[in-house]
Amino acid sequence: MKKQIIVVGAVLLENGKILATKRNDDRILGTLWEFPGGKVEKGETPQEALTRELVEEFDDEIMVGTKVGTSVHEYDFGTIHLTAYYAKFITHNFDLVAHSKVEWITQQQLGTLSWAAADEKIAETLKSVDLAKVKFNEIN
Repeated sequence: MKKQIIVVGAVLLENGKILATKRNDDRILGTLWEFPGGKVEKGETPQEALTRELVEEFDDEIMVGTKVGTSVHEYDFGTIHLTAYYAKFITHNFDLVAHSKVEWITQQQLGTLSWAAADEKIAETLKSVDLAKVKFNEIN
């Protein structure tokens, strides 16, 4: 059986746009676009993992919202189980560690990027969501 990898992704929203991140060329799935995030470590909730990953990848704090959806994709290195959550930035350092490029895109632009296969299903889901209705609980 292939390795099962539990990951989380952040669908970061700002001014009606969505943050897309391009993986560094030298990483697995390099040059493909994804929603930032990473592996859920033992003992972490998905939300805790997402918060930690965004500090590691961008040196930024985020507020995690509701779940966007899930995606499972079998790659040659293992099976990715991705759960994506809406999120928004609290800070804006954008210190890129794992990515070569970030872009704020519109929903219409979601179909123009070469997404990693697991992220592609999430991008498809987002095309038909009314982003104006996404709310964040300001009380943590």
